[in-house]
Amino acid sequence: MTTIQLLTQLVLPIVLALMMLAMGLSLTLNDFRRIAKYPKAALLGISLQLLLLPLVAWCLILFIKLLIPLSEDLSGVLSSISSSESSQLLFLGLLILAACPGGATSNVISYLAGGDAALSISMTALVSLLVPFIIPVSLAHQFNWSGGDAIAVQLPLLKTVMQLVLVTIIPVLLGMVIRHYWTQKIIKWEPVISKVVGFIFVCLVLMLTVVQWPKLQEMGLSVGLVCLSLCLISMLLAYAMSGSCGFNRKVKKTLAIEVGFQNAGTGMFIAAVLLQNPNLALVPLMYGLVMNLPAFILIIINSCQAEPERQKANI
Repeated sequence: MTTIQLLTQLVLPIVLALMMLAMGLSLTLNDFRRIAKYPKAALLGISLQLLLLPLVAWCLILFIKLLIPLSEDLSGVLSSISSSESSQLLFLGLLILAACPGGATSNVISYLAGGDAALSISMTALVSLLVPFIIPVSLAHQFNWSGGDAIAVQLPLLKTVMQLVLVTIIPVLLGMVIRHYWTQKIIKWEPVISKVVGFIFVCLVLMLTVVQWPKLQEMGLSVGLVCLSLCLISMLLAYAMSGSCGFNRKVKKTLAIEVGFQNAGTGMFIAAVLLQNPNLALVPLMYGLVMNLPAFILIIINSCQAEPERQKANI
């Protein structure tokens, strides 16, 4: 077994399951009841995740297809994705990424960026239970629409659903059960567990980056810009649409983060494990690297805005 096979076929599923277990330890039934009590914001956010993200991905794909014939006139900006196999690799990777709405990472970013952490957690809780059943059907149809023979992809629906349930829903439910029966201990240790699991995931991403670095270099800066564009465009559209619905700034920020920050871990799992194609995992991996830029910017902006308020409170 090669290093990349070991990381993607064995380590990645285990780490993803641990991430979902850690998220389950932070959830209670009240997180689901909160959606029923305040359904408008949550339902809008979930709808945008499931519908807007794929739409933005398809718009990017069509835009790139229009630009590829002009790549020579653009001084090689798209040279890294101009071949048939490279372009289909990018397109299918984008579709996979867009089908994996936010996970626990978006909850942390929402909290640090001054969003509504409770709303973020509630949305993530519900989406985590829906995604394993929605992703296989959605991707199967989208792969057919994408066309192209450079990369053969087959997504067996039943097998995909069962494997996604195994590494997502079951760990989440197990975490919730553990929290229910050992509440006080979990409340004490859950933050530590989340940090440890998050650190393990970061280490996995770094190891995959090192192993796949030659291929990431071949993909070039243009693919990183496409991944960043998917994140930023989705966030801006979600922010604007939630604003048109009359939500306050805190909710708008939360919905933008939930829609814009995809679950790179699930995307890599689908590509490398379910589709048995580690090269397809390069796009979610690249996204996992570039998404830190808007995350850091949001957190820094919130810190700068919060400082004057702290000073006023201390006066």
